[in-house]
Amino acid sequence: MEDKALIDLIRLNPDKGIHKAIQSYGKQVNTICRAILRDYGEDMVDEAVSDTFFKLWKNSHQFSVDEGGSLKSYIYSIARNSAIDIRRKNCNNPVLLDEEYGADIASDFSVEEEIQKKEIRQILHEVIGLLGEPDSLVFLNKYFLLMKNKEIAKKMGLSEKKVENILYRGKSKLKAMLIERGVICYED
Repeated sequence: MEDKALIDLIRLNPDKGIHKAIQSYGKQVNTICRAILRDYGEDMVDEAVSDTFFKLWKNSHQFSVDEGGSLKSYIYSIARNSAIDIRRKNCNNPVLLDEEYGADIASDFSVEEEIQKKEIRQILHEVIGLLGEPDSLVFLNKYFLLMKNKEIAKKMGLSEKKVENILYRGKSKLKAMLIERGVICYED
């Protein structure tokens, strides 16, 4: 079904439209939410998926195919933001993955890619630890717990400007340390 037809169906007949959207994009939305909420329980992933399709219905009037928008991209950005919001709300309550849950995630990726990602994650955690305090804690809060600078500053008793400076200076340090360890860094 084309983007315009699906968004029109969601607006005119929400039950059918959302059902069709879930059929078309549900698996990918679940994968996005699961990746962002990998340290949280299955109920958090389900909540993020539900929020995604609720927000799609609620905000369907904001999407316009005529402006060159892609419904797929729109839905995926809603999923990402929903999962990040849930992660932020529950950042102090991560749940360890059980083997079955972890297997579901791994089935979406190749084994080689997963091994590479784990190695890079391990190296990244190591080099972040080498930054020392409070820098390493600022980086973990920003890029792993997805907190905003203002939240980090409040939590750590720092000024927002200090957090920004730590992140700015730390990126260069991290890049150099990663290159030393053989991790290729790409510019955005």
